[in-house]
Amino acid sequence: MKIYIYIEGAGDEDDTELLLRPRPGFRSGIRSGKETTTGLRPGFIKFFQELYDIAGENINIFIVMCGSRRDAYEDFKTALESQPEAFNVLLIDAESPVDCTVTPWEHLRNRTDDHPWILDAVNFEDNQCHLMVQTMEAWFIADIDALKEFYGEGFREDGILQGMARYNSLEEVSKATLKVWLEAATRRTDKRKYHKTNHAPKLLELLDVAKVRQASPYCVHRRCWRSHRLFITLTATMATSAS
Repeated sequence: MKIYIYIEGAGDEDDTELLLRPRPGFRSGIRSGKETTTGLRPGFIKFFQELYDIAGENINIFIVMCGSRRDAYEDFKTALESQPEAFNVLLIDAESPVDCTVTPWEHLRNRTDDHPWILDAVNFEDNQCHLMVQTMEAWFIADIDALKEFYGEGFREDGILQGMARYNSLEEVSKATLKVWLEAATRRTDKRKYHKTNHAPKLLELLDVAKVRQASPYCVHRRCWRSHRLFITLTATMATSAS
């Protein structure tokens, strides 16, 4: 069995090779000129290590970083047509608060900012669409120890902790607020303030997955967007394949 997870986010040459067709506009995570960056795939592989351990030798899991959310969706649709024998999954940011009474596909179709490209997502299986928190920065906030390890001396967590006291869950915190918290907490470090392109790949590798999953609790009806849902879905899919 093969499982492909098409993810919104920066990639590199290895991701380009995994795409099923050349896609104009794909921007590699490795830039020409004065700055070189790393794609997010190594970090996601580490984040999903538990799934790789379950998969063993008989199931292959492929992480594909696709760039923009629209590109991730288009690559997912292409995969459904080109490799129907595989279990193809789309994983993108929720971008806005999610109502647990709707499916992930419904959430995306309800977002006018995702129109018109998402409107044809009407006949796909619910278990093939998974939404991260509003933005990846919420995962980083869920593991303060990882932030401390990465940024070192000068990192100030007080603002983050005070901000979180005003919310019931990280899932309620907006994208803009998360960015403000991270930039304020890191501006006095040697790495200066948080920079997603430069810092996110390494931070993703440092995350304690258990902390992230605990911060993104799983809804019992399995329709909600929290990170734990993807682990449950893929574990069940692999178990079915092995039986």
